[in-house]
Amino acid sequence: MKKARLFHRIGTGVIIGCFLAASLSCSMFQPKGKASVSIDPPIGIPGTAIKITGSGFRAGEEVDIVLILGEGLRIGLGTQKIETITADPNGGFSVASNIPGMAKPGRYGIEVEGSKGSYAKSSLEVVKKR
Repeated sequence: MKKARLFHRIGTGVIIGCFLAASLSCSMFQPKGKASVSIDPPIGIPGTAIKITGSGFRAGEEVDIVLILGEGLRIGLGTQKIETITADPNGGFSVASNIPGMAKPGRYGIEVEGSKGSYAKSSLEVVKKR
């Protein structure tokens, strides 16, 4: 009887230990807060300088910023002068970029994906040159 109780306690401890370890490892890849991104200005002609600002990402997380111009046409933004974009200790970043010269008038999605699981999206409107 004592052996059965001992094995039951050990088994329960192992199950609880595995659950806690799995929970901790999963939470390491979840963002602390809700990630968000903003584009300033959110509208412009091709070539317009824009500022892309993110918050709520994980500290030190590398982020990829992609402008989706159409089916299969994805253009990276913000890395013209730097190789990688990394969130600061508070989970924020700010980079300069331009609306690509090849962009036709329309509203396009912008997706920002972090290397530790953060994700945010926004949009950008391209208008005709006057």
